[in-house]
Amino acid sequence: MENEAILQCPACRMGLSGGDDGFFCSGCKREFKRRAGLLDFLLSGEDQWEQIGRGFMNGQEEMEKRLLETPLVELSTADRLIKAVALWYRGDFEEYRRLIEDALTGIYTDEYNEAMKKSLNYMVNLVKEEQGVILDLASGMGGLLQELLSSTKGGFISVDVSPTSSFGLLQYLRYRNWGDRVQQLIADAACLPLKDNSVDVVTTAAGFQNMQDAEPVFKEIRRVSKKLITLCIFFERDDPNLAYVRDKSLHVASLFREGLEKAGWSVSMEIVLKARAEPTPQSEILGIRPDRLPVSPTIRHFVTVVAV
Repeated sequence: MENEAILQCPACRMGLSGGDDGFFCSGCKREFKRRAGLLDFLLSGEDQWEQIGRGFMNGQEEMEKRLLETPLVELSTADRLIKAVALWYRGDFEEYRRLIEDALTGIYTDEYNEAMKKSLNYMVNLVKEEQGVILDLASGMGGLLQELLSSTKGGFISVDVSPTSSFGLLQYLRYRNWGDRVQQLIADAACLPLKDNSVDVVTTAAGFQNMQDAEPVFKEIRRVSKKLITLCIFFERDDPNLAYVRDKSLHVASLFREGLEKAGWSVSMEIVLKARAEPTPQSEILGIRPDRLPVSPTIRHFVTVVAV
């Protein structure tokens, strides 16, 4: 699937020319290359591409060996999830799919998992009614994209800022025979390589909560898209966990609405589900938690936001 007619330079917004190897900007003379089957529109240089091929563990061979070779029954709950993710990055998708559902069940509370499932189903049903160019933003490992591809027959554009996860997703999409239905772009959400009003719908599932600054992203999505359908996982306004976030307008429903409206969107909150959330357990091998937040037990709000 290709949508080359809607692409433009993310730096100067002039037109692009090119072919199989990439694109050249007629304005600022920048070159944007196709790397490993992915269109690279990053403006920050090539440093992130050095991670390609190193995998999820990034060269930590001893820890990776312990994680992958330890019998599953001997791994902690967190390490089972991390092992599943590591397998995904290694391209062992059969084993990844065998492990991932049980791993997620052990990481989050039952009500959290149920709220996520219901919210995703609701969001997917909304997107299924849409037509035209649909862009999945901050795709990551493709959780939402998989649901959309499984329940529709159309094509999608995927945008993520990470070459490593984008390359992993490319391999996974090919494994699921979905490669020809998704055009993958590597780009910053605040600087998209797309023409004005060229996208009919932007989707993302909890993607905004992994970003740092709301205002430039909200403005950029308003520029390129006619509609936004997103699942957000918010904190309550006085939640102490907000002390650990950079931009509260990405993590509080009322502030999120205000930010979208300031960027020119008309916003509605379609469904709100509340669920108890606990800090995710710590990995015994890596000493990290799968999720940085919450730091302390809390109530999370699963909100499907629609903006036009």
